[in-house]
Amino acid sequence: MTGRGKFVLTILILAVVGWGVWRWWDKIAPDTRPAIPQVDLSEITKKLLAGDKQASLIGEAAIPPVTGVSDYDKPMKNGKLVVQFPINVWPGWAPIISANNGLDANDNSVFFKKYGFYVQLSIVDDPVKARDLFASGHSHVLWGTLDMIALFAPALAQDSRTVPIVCQQVDWSDGGDGIVARGDIRNINDLRMKNGIKRKVVLAQNSPSHYFIMSLLLDAGIDPGQVDFRWAADAPSAAKIFVQDSSFDAFVGWAPDIYTVAEGLQGARLIVSTESANRLIADVWAVRNDFFRDRPEIVAGLVRGIFEGVDLVRKDVKAAAQLMAQAFSIPAEDCQAMIGADGGIVDGDAHLTNYRENSNFFLDPMNPSNFEIVWNRASTIYQSLGAIDAPLAAAKVKASKVLAGMSEEYKNVPDLSQPVFHANAFFKTAEAETSEILTKAVIVSFEPNKAVLNPTYDTTIPTVLEEIGKLAGSFGNAYIVIEGNTDASRKGVVPGDLVRQLSYDRADSVRKAIIQKYKFDPNKFKVIGNGWDNPVPGMSDASDPENNRRNRRVEVKVFPLEKE
Repeated sequence: MTGRGKFVLTILILAVVGWGVWRWWDKIAPDTRPAIPQVDLSEITKKLLAGDKQASLIGEAAIPPVTGVSDYDKPMKNGKLVVQFPINVWPGWAPIISANNGLDANDNSVFFKKYGFYVQLSIVDDPVKARDLFASGHSHVLWGTLDMIALFAPALAQDSRTVPIVCQQVDWSDGGDGIVARGDIRNINDLRMKNGIKRKVVLAQNSPSHYFIMSLLLDAGIDPGQVDFRWAADAPSAAKIFVQDSSFDAFVGWAPDIYTVAEGLQGARLIVSTESANRLIADVWAVRNDFFRDRPEIVAGLVRGIFEGVDLVRKDVKAAAQLMAQAFSIPAEDCQAMIGADGGIVDGDAHLTNYRENSNFFLDPMNPSNFEIVWNRASTIYQSLGAIDAPLAAAKVKASKVLAGMSEEYKNVPDLSQPVFHANAFFKTAEAETSEILTKAVIVSFEPNKAVLNPTYDTTIPTVLEEIGKLAGSFGNAYIVIEGNTDASRKGVVPGDLVRQLSYDRADSVRKAIIQKYKFDPNKFKVIGNGWDNPVPGMSDASDPENNRRNRRVEVKVFPLEKE
């Protein structure tokens, strides 16, 4: 055979062998990669709160104007006033349902037996409908999250009768709200625009969900304009749209949807919830200004009765869940899970707030997650969105004197809202670098070779410390890691160990200042010294004085509490 013939024959043999290897490769070398399970989306969607309801995107819309403003109604039963108190389907209302022995006005209610008036509860899930019932006088009370009241207050305050006077906090959302994402999004900072493409997020506009994600974006230093927001009619619709349309990167929703989707949908994960950010969404109730003025004894009776309801829930969660199930028309076991086995202390979707925790919220000016801070944050966000023109001052709506007048009778009530932070366990989580929730890049500038906070050298230090305090306050159930950094101007001259110690000392100066001001548990904060190993991106030139100034900084990171 000629050389050319051998060459052609070789090519033919290789071709036949190659075809055979390709054809039978799965038999020769089976794929060892785990198969990706096929997810039946219908199995997930039927578990969602939206159920069979059609879920589709809606256009951007302004809050409808307040309608039908009038004097409040005075319904009577056996010669006693019946307080009209709408609520929504939420475990935070378990105490008032328990205290009232159900929805209807009745003689076995704590409010009647102890305080001489009746309460008629009703389910009104639509917040705009609840607002208009309040304005028209058909209800005396407006339920809502404090951020939602801040959204409605400017319009309601146009008539002095309907200024909403916030009298009591019923709970902190504690796992009931969250953000679920997919793809490469693993924390809030990953929502930043990538390669010129905005992340696509679906949620309910001008709602607690909207406030929640806006707060977190601002904490992470992300311009909300970098996110492509799309609107759903409500939070349950947002979850269903996310499941059905894989073009969405994330949704903001409620429990149990956030857990159903994160656990059941391939590639989806819960990146943050109010289990960690448990001082952002406060559920409260407000009365009309004219009712507050006319009926102070009834307002005080409502507050005391709800506190007694908290005790009733914690004494018998099962009984509270049964009453809740009758009120909400959902299974009792679901209600029991919503409340939590410990009666809304650590378990459940909400932390039910007692007198001491209300006092901290309404009356403690140094609390970094107090009424004013939540109110002002929400007002600023909604004003930036164009939802309100001018915020209403917190002082015009906060009924501080009601709670202040009860301090003696509740003086022995303990604060049950504080988690336990462990001094050493956290670093097992931090070192994995997989569970970080959020990074806030702040600049705390230090004089060369010094670790003392000097507001004369950096006039922004008081403001930055306040920002860090508020972040730590919002994430009440999370660790805060403070990382110190130095410039590299002395690299090669000064030993690296000394520089790392300097950066540690700078971070520790910030930690001590925060703890001293806000009285946090010291174990909530962890300190890391990076030395010169973590320069600001693009600023590694140690011969540039501006680079060096910017690199003498502190970064703040949020990590979830470790699981027991």
